Amino acid sequence: MRTPLKIALRLAFQKLRPRTRTAWFTLYVAGLELLLIVLKYVLILGGATEAAATLNGWATLVLVVLCVLLVFLGLRWFRNYVMWRVRNRLIVTYLFIGGVPIFLVVMMTLIAGYFLSGQFATFLTISEIQSQLHELQAANSEKALQVAHSTKPPGVERDQNNTLFPGYTIQTLPESACPKWLKDSFNGLVVDQGQIYLRAVNMVKQGDKQLAVVSSVPVNKEFVARLAAGLGPLTLYVPREQSGDLNVVMRPGEGVMVQGNPGRGISSGSLPEAQFRGDRALDYAALIQPTAWDSGKLLDTFMVGTVRLSTLYSRLSVSLNQWADFVRILLTVLAATFGVIVLIALLIGIRLTRTVTRSVANLYEATERVNRGDFSHRIQVKERDQLATLQVAFNSMTESLEKLIAEQKEKERLQSELEIAQEVQAQLFPRALGGTETLELCGVCRPARIVSGDYYDFLSYGAQQMGIAVGDISGKGISAALLMATIHSAVRAYEQEQLTAVATRHSSLERARSGSVGLAIRHAPPQSPSQVLWLLNQQLYKTTQPEKYATLFLGFYDGHAHQLTYSNAGHLPPLILGENGSIRRLDIGGTVVGLFDHVEYRESSAQLYPGDIFVAFSDGITEPENEFGEFGEERLIETIEAHRSLPLDRITDNVIAAVQDWIGSAEQPDDITLVLARPRV
Repeated sequence: MRTPLKIALRLAFQKLRPRTRTAWFTLYVAGLELLLIVLKYVLILGGATEAAATLNGWATLVLVVLCVLLVFLGLRWFRNYVMWRVRNRLIVTYLFIGGVPIFLVVMMTLIAGYFLSGQFATFLTISEIQSQLHELQAANSEKALQVAHSTKPPGVERDQNNTLFPGYTIQTLPESACPKWLKDSFNGLVVDQGQIYLRAVNMVKQGDKQLAVVSSVPVNKEFVARLAAGLGPLTLYVPREQSGDLNVVMRPGEGVMVQGNPGRGISSGSLPEAQFRGDRALDYAALIQPTAWDSGKLLDTFMVGTVRLSTLYSRLSVSLNQWADFVRILLTVLAATFGVIVLIALLIGIRLTRTVTRSVANLYEATERVNRGDFSHRIQVKERDQLATLQVAFNSMTESLEKLIAEQKEKERLQSELEIAQEVQAQLFPRALGGTETLELCGVCRPARIVSGDYYDFLSYGAQQMGIAVGDISGKGISAALLMATIHSAVRAYEQEQLTAVATRHSSLERARSGSVGLAIRHAPPQSPSQVLWLLNQQLYKTTQPEKYATLFLGFYDGHAHQLTYSNAGHLPPLILGENGSIRRLDIGGTVVGLFDHVEYRESSAQLYPGDIFVAFSDGITEPENEFGEFGEERLIETIEAHRSLPLDRITDNVIAAVQDWIGSAEQPDDITLVLARPRV
């Protein structure tokens, strides 16, 4: 008996067992990679490090191939198993159509906000430097006017008490002492003797001398502290003449790092406390290009810092002034509105997805139930959309299939009953009968459907006497077959009744002569055909519906006299085809039986000579049509005449074959009945 563990392991193996060539190849590659790793470590442990090193390249190559194969198999598994369900497909579609764009928009907003925040912080810092440069330029211009109207010689002045520009220095230099690149006024950052300065230069004339008034403010820790006040930590790097290429790297948790040789950094400031949750610290960097005072060359350096969102917003609100609260409220309302819209869209998407997947799941389950033969299953439809209409149509289809199967079973039952009826009816037709000593007989009936409405019968009265009955009942199918059985039984009953009556009247005479009642019955003369038809008409008229009737030919052949006594009740007149080519029609009698009350039937007699052929048939022989018209009585006569020397069963086969050829591939329109009789020589 299998344990649950063995069953679980077997199921896991069945699921993980490779089923495709690619999967098997991936398994082989994984085994090869594992073998290379084990071999490499074995070589390392054995001291063969060089040999182990040679395996690194092969192991890397096999690992790359293995990763590619695993990615391919993973994508195929995702497509075949995960994406097989419509729900998963819709979820993935919703993620690509709705989720991915929202994610990209949010990420673009965050990235743009980050860079804009950095740019805004840079703008505030650079603006402060530019403001101080403008003030320095204004102060230097005022000093230049004083120098132009003064007679003092060039020199250096220091203003240690200047609170606006700590370390403020003013130099008056002759033009020859200025750098060669300085031809006019200047205002900006310079690097002089490894120190960075805010410097403003104005060229003036003092008499006939050209002088340069130079104002300098050192960029030191105090200066950087003024820049960082109200923002956050700030570092300004003092560039060097040969600093090389510089670049900025922003690492999470480590701030901004300048790679290369940026020179000495001047840092100051501190990060303020967070004002609210999510008040993150943002790192920013700005490229500045101070001028080398000696050469006039622009040097590259960076100013890096850290600022909080609340600080930027407070500085922005100061800029926006009275609109700050309005902007804040507007942004909050827009963010809340967009969030609600996204949430509503998400809920609607989930609702629509569940509706579609539930409908598909219901259809799938119903299909499986129908596939197992449960046609009584119905889907509970709760929606009102196209998928709901499809489910209703599926329910209608299964209901129709259920009815169709029930009808098919009923049809099979009726078919079985019809086959039984066919077997019963086949028993009513006379079996192989050679006729009498003086008469050769043959009859055949080919139903158009399962059962036939045509009727023929042979009534034997001894070695020399034979009754022949041929009829056609109105309609087709079961009702005609039942009426045919009624006529068959009635005709035989009337004849048996007549034979019994005749045998009773002659019983004394026959008993005296032969001592046998059976002999009297066997040689008793048959009842009159017209009398039998009269009795049959009375019975059918009283016991059947008004529209039911039958045509019937009834004849009695006497072999001693070679005479056929007959009466025809509306049937197609049988023919007697003489050996000399003559044709006699047996049409004496009356109308059909079962349609009118108290109908009188006449009877007549016809002599059958050696070589004559008696032909009785139904309208299924003469009335079939094709594009050339009806088969007709003439073709029937021609066919029989062409084969009259053959046995009657061969003649019958030829006639039936000719009729079938005339019909062709079309459905047989009516029952085919043919009876032939010929006197024996």
